[in-house]
Amino acid sequence: MSSQRRKAFTIEEKGAIICRLENGESNSCLAKEFGVGHSTISMIFKNKNRIKESFNSNVLKPKRLRKSRQENVDQALIQWFKNMRNKGIPISGPMLHEKANGFAARFGILDFNCSASWISRFKVRHNIVAGKIVGESSSVDQNSTTNWLISVWPNLRRQFFDDEIFNADETGLFYKLMPDKTLKFKGENCSGGKLSKDRITVMVTANMSGTEKKKLLFIGKSQKPRCFKGVKSLPVDYVNNRKAWMTSELFEKWLRDWDCDLVKKKKKILLLVDNCPAHPNVTDLKSITLAFLPPNTTSVLQPMDQGIIRSLKMNFRKNLVLKLINCLDANENHSSTKVTVLDAILMVNDAWNKMSQSTIHNCFKHAGFIESHNGLPIQISEHEFDKEDDIPLSLWSRNLNSDSLAAPEMWEDYVDIDSGLLTSEEPTDENIVQNISAKEQLESDGEEEVEEAPLPTAEEALKAAELLSRFVHSNIENDNLTIAMSSIHNSIRDCFYNKMKKQKQTKITDYLQ
Repeated sequence: MSSQRRKAFTIEEKGAIICRLENGESNSCLAKEFGVGHSTISMIFKNKNRIKESFNSNVLKPKRLRKSRQENVDQALIQWFKNMRNKGIPISGPMLHEKANGFAARFGILDFNCSASWISRFKVRHNIVAGKIVGESSSVDQNSTTNWLISVWPNLRRQFFDDEIFNADETGLFYKLMPDKTLKFKGENCSGGKLSKDRITVMVTANMSGTEKKKLLFIGKSQKPRCFKGVKSLPVDYVNNRKAWMTSELFEKWLRDWDCDLVKKKKKILLLVDNCPAHPNVTDLKSITLAFLPPNTTSVLQPMDQGIIRSLKMNFRKNLVLKLINCLDANENHSSTKVTVLDAILMVNDAWNKMSQSTIHNCFKHAGFIESHNGLPIQISEHEFDKEDDIPLSLWSRNLNSDSLAAPEMWEDYVDIDSGLLTSEEPTDENIVQNISAKEQLESDGEEEVEEAPLPTAEEALKAAELLSRFVHSNIENDNLTIAMSSIHNSIRDCFYNKMKKQKQTKITDYLQ
């Protein structure tokens, strides 16, 4: 009688077996699945402490754990799994098996074999434990906001100071839009089509006290917009996506990068976000406690939606209108009035820097996050927000000789025109495959062809700095501004002299040759 060949388990397979046993699966089922005797499974479980220690060891882990050879299938499957988990849908092994084969077919991988051991290794790679996944209900009653503020929020808040409580939210932005084109864009959600190339997404994040405004995250379509040519640094973080939308991968990277920075600063925070598909429940964060707002309540419960984002857009659009009016008044050529992603970044960042601490704090109040002495949310009146005016729109109307554009409702429409823009997509199998495939291609430029204005020379910059410095000294009495202007002037002058030295050295070298 031929003896049965002994099966050799890898360390990850042993780890998966232990996890499944601990979560209620029977010894006999696992023995049958892996084609071994009951005693083999029992021996693995008996040695679980030693196996877990080896599995977590820095020595064994790199040697025995290996990447999936079908990485696209692996990436697509984990994205799909996270999307289902965020919806509260329990995922079984057969469901993973079926989905993996489906993704392999979509990627054109004909020799893919989704075995039980492949699924086990997949679970180990991504720390997935068998069992049901408990998620949020898709239906929310009318009292969900109040219930959350009374039953959930107090427990979260008592663990953190106001400076340590943050809210983050994305907003879509038509960065090229002028007031006279408002009707064309009204009601557009930008899920695709011609208008989608004129939008970007901005992630806005601040703490409850209003004392810390995190650097803005911009999501554009192009990996390297032409307008970035010659730019050494940006005042914001910039990433790209083929639809200029937030994705779960971009969100997780942004979150983990922030977590690393906080670890270095030895600071812990609470971050409140909505539960959209692009916000996965990222685990094992060291300094960030991630909490999700209840579904279908963000319009009233999310602080960013209570006036912070609107104030940001209002001031950006003032900057935008005034910039283009100045170009028209100066009779500059048509290319000077074109708005690039870089223009939008600089103007939105300027608006963000000018956002007052009181505006941010009041929006957290308005959302009900700051209680009165009796424990009830504070109600605030509209006058506590920053005042807005329609001066830029009046100037725009004057330049176009159109009184209708100066109407208050026109300014309201202009400020709110992109409030309904989509900032993420509902993941489908097709979208997941497209996004992963797109990573293998270098996206060129999503911007419209714009005649590039030549970069100013060091000599031109120095002359401009001298002119601006004279203007500040003769028209504005502000010591801080004078000091800042002097610092800028000196920096540009140093840059000019350094370039002059390099040019002289080059000429001498050329002569000696």
